[in-house]
Amino acid sequence: MNCWLIVNTFMESEKFKNLYKLLFDAFDKRGVSLTIKRAQDISLEVGKEIKEKPEFAIFWDKDIYLAERLEAQGIRLFNSSRAINLCDNKILMYQELIKHQIRIPRTLVAPKTFEGLGYKDLAFVKEAGKELGWPLVIKEAYGSFGEQVYLANDMDEAEKIITAIGYHDFLMQEFIASSKGKDVRINVIGEQVIASMLRENKNDFRSNISNGGKGVNFSPNQDYIDLAIKAVKALGLDFAGVDVLFGEDGPIICEVNSNPQFASTLSATGINLADFIADYILRQVC
Repeated sequence: MNCWLIVNTFMESEKFKNLYKLLFDAFDKRGVSLTIKRAQDISLEVGKEIKEKPEFAIFWDKDIYLAERLEAQGIRLFNSSRAINLCDNKILMYQELIKHQIRIPRTLVAPKTFEGLGYKDLAFVKEAGKELGWPLVIKEAYGSFGEQVYLANDMDEAEKIITAIGYHDFLMQEFIASSKGKDVRINVIGEQVIASMLRENKNDFRSNISNGGKGVNFSPNQDYIDLAIKAVKALGLDFAGVDVLFGEDGPIICEVNSNPQFASTLSATGINLADFIADYILRQVC
């Protein structure tokens, strides 16, 4: 089989290289060899036909332009360009989840601005503080590993955060105090929960492992499982890492990740998600 693993052209950290190796080894054990491709290894010309198309491609990138060009030529991607785009842009993700009546934190979207203008009038932030209460979670539309997520305790802190954001799109959310510094990462593949871990950070309101959080094996109750699967289906994902908050009266979706990291889950649970992704994909294409 001619099968591709599409990775980002410029992302060369060991974290990602290790993830690619897990996927490569999982398929190799099943007699399938993956060929790693970057955007620059594939035709960059719009409309140019790829001569030797793969049977499928695992799209471990967020280059939506490339993903859409490949799909236009009939190449099956895991995950699809639409699903990746919905997850990559948090505003689109929350809007899609709420369409399917999936519980999220109360969310307000900042008005659109542009480079050179910025957010000159912050009256909408004051109103958000009144509506949602302080502290207020501020999230840039694009970001990974919790690095573009902030907590503003008051208007002064919010103003400093938004000044640093510049002109980038962002949203504001209610702070779920009952889940401060902790959540559960539920890994779903093909509408089945494969592994879950409790993530907790005692020194930060974010639970991300990359920010110093710790992960341990965890068995969520059925409400959490059902909500995670419902979110994955709503976004049209083949596989995902779903971050679920501990609300006072039940689970709340924090985020859904179309390109979840494996290492922390493997360390916490002993489960290699790459094996399950390989089995799922091969069932779909064979």
